Amino acid sequence: MAWEHLDVNRPHLVYIILGGFTSLFMLCSSVIKERLYIGEATVATICGIIFGPHAANLIDPGTWGNTDQITLEFSRIVLVVQCFAVGVELPKSYMERHWRSVTFLLIPVMTFGWLITSLFIWWMVPTLNWLDSLRVAACVTATDPVLASSVVGKGKFAKRVPKHLRDLLSAESGCNDGMAFPFIYLAIYLLRYRPDSNQVAFHWFCYTILYECIFGAFYGVCVGYAARRAIRLAHEKELIDRESFLVFYFVLALFCAGSGSILGMDDLLIGFACGVGFSNDGWFLEKTEEAHVSNVIDLLINLAFFVYFGTIIPWAQYNQMDLL
Repeated sequence: MAWEHLDVNRPHLVYIILGGFTSLFMLCSSVIKERLYIGEATVATICGIIFGPHAANLIDPGTWGNTDQITLEFSRIVLVVQCFAVGVELPKSYMERHWRSVTFLLIPVMTFGWLITSLFIWWMVPTLNWLDSLRVAACVTATDPVLASSVVGKGKFAKRVPKHLRDLLSAESGCNDGMAFPFIYLAIYLLRYRPDSNQVAFHWFCYTILYECIFGAFYGVCVGYAARRAIRLAHEKELIDRESFLVFYFVLALFCAGSGSILGMDDLLIGFACGVGFSNDGWFLEKTEEAHVSNVIDLLINLAFFVYFGTIIPWAQYNQMDLL
């Protein structure tokens, strides 16, 4: 019988759902983004919830193996690529000219937001002490440039925002994911080494600030600068074809994610710094402005990740009485 040739299993269902959803979203993406002002992240998350284990139960990442490891590495790739793209798309020499504005948003403003958020978490979850609340707040204080795409992107709504504000928000969004590291590790070191303030200061300043953040940013800029010189030389000598030229940006972001993780540095900050060093002279952005390759890659990985994210939301844990 013909039905004996059917081979239905979970990976095939994932292909159908992800491909079908992405196709439908792209067919009406202009209406969703530019009339309803809804980003792809929200729509993809809803799709994941619908087809996830708590609804249709067609996609269940819990059966794939180590879900925590999958989520960590999937998130790492999405965020590093996005932070790299933000650095690449900044105007020529932007960080050199506007570093004071970015620093003001990152240090005093982000610190204030971190402390205020920790107080709200401490108040809302009585079982947590304030140091635990600081750790949770550090995870949610940094805003994601993916979720701010309607403001800093290239849609009709974004055009209503002055360009200098969009550039500033983009630069801050690219930096602050990596700048969450000092806040997270400060809370961790306070919990681990208290009441020894010398150990807290030593580990936080030497390991987190100097090595993971400052040296990580320097490493990222060096990688970006070396990659920029290499691709310009290859382009001038006609050693690289058009397809490889466009994809070079994505594989360089993957290199930053892997090397930053292996060296124990802030891979998100490395990705952003590498993007800044890679396109600081504006040459690569000028060559790829009409191709929109970064937007295409970002859209695909964002849709895939947020569908996955919608399937792993732990709804049952929201009702655990020991957390209240």
